[in-house]
Amino acid sequence: MKLDKTVTLQAMPYTDQSTNKVVKPEAFSVDELRITYYDQPHMKILGAQIERVPQHLTLFFGPTYDELGDTRSLSKYQERLKELMGDDPQTFLQGLFPETLESDPDGPGSILSGMISTMGIKSTPNCSCRRHAIEMNQKGPDWCEENIGTILSWLEEEAGKRKLPFVRTAAKMMVQRSISKSRRLKAKKEKEANG
Repeated sequence: MKLDKTVTLQAMPYTDQSTNKVVKPEAFSVDELRITYYDQPHMKILGAQIERVPQHLTLFFGPTYDELGDTRSLSKYQERLKELMGDDPQTFLQGLFPETLESDPDGPGSILSGMISTMGIKSTPNCSCRRHAIEMNQKGPDWCEENIGTILSWLEEEAGKRKLPFVRTAAKMMVQRSISKSRRLKAKKEKEANG
């Protein structure tokens, strides 16, 4: 599918599990999308996978899938994709690259994750603790401070899954330190950016 103009996309940095080093992929530009469409009638989903874009797209689901009936066609799929992209394909497509801890190293979740890993407790790329740390980064230090009880519950649940001891006061201190450090680092970067 040809785009009206070229867009530049950037995959998020990640840690290579074999070398334990942060990899920062190079940005790439596209003016045409290579798309594979798939149909899952038993789940009433018609979706798309765009080459070099990690997240799948659901084009039609449930009632909208049923409305397709026998009118399935490539042009209908492309029309739906254009509708989803709207006036800003660049932003829409970039949004299909999931956030990583490495994309916000000064976020409270990244800092907390680093503190926990220095204790020898490693997260896997798809574990819930990693998803929660990314959520902490996205919502920011203020949200984390206001929802410290939620974060402690996440940590306690993960400790239980791993059969590790959990000391709430120690965990609370770690979370508070990660929030405080995140605020300091972000304030410093903002000050540097503003001269």
